[in-house]
Amino acid sequence: MTNLIEFTLALFLIVLGASYLFQHEHWTQFMREAIERPWRLFPTALVMLASGIFIGSTYNDWSSTWPVFITVIAWLMALEGAIMLLFPGFLKRMEKVSDNFFALYFRAGGILLIILGASLYGQFFGFR
Repeated sequence: MTNLIEFTLALFLIVLGASYLFQHEHWTQFMREAIERPWRLFPTALVMLASGIFIGSTYNDWSSTWPVFITVIAWLMALEGAIMLLFPGFLKRMEKVSDNFFALYFRAGGILLIILGASLYGQFFGFR
């Protein structure tokens, strides 16, 4: 089960990072729509909450660097999902953020997620 969680999280980070990097215009539009209609985030929030709780509770490992990273990411996913469900209007604070900032945020975040996902994959499965 542990290898499945590590592999799934690594691929998830790589694919999400690539999406952020290459589709930042769509993610910026998604953020604008979410700011206007917060209820649109409910399906995403439910998946994040359930995934975070599942991974966090089954992989709750605080022993060394990479397992702690996975555990922290899992609990942050659960926390973010809960915040989106309990406080859907929190995105209104981002109303004045420019589209250029969102695009930069998604591109930089995409690069970071790809690096983290590849590092996680390499750490547990090696690059062959």
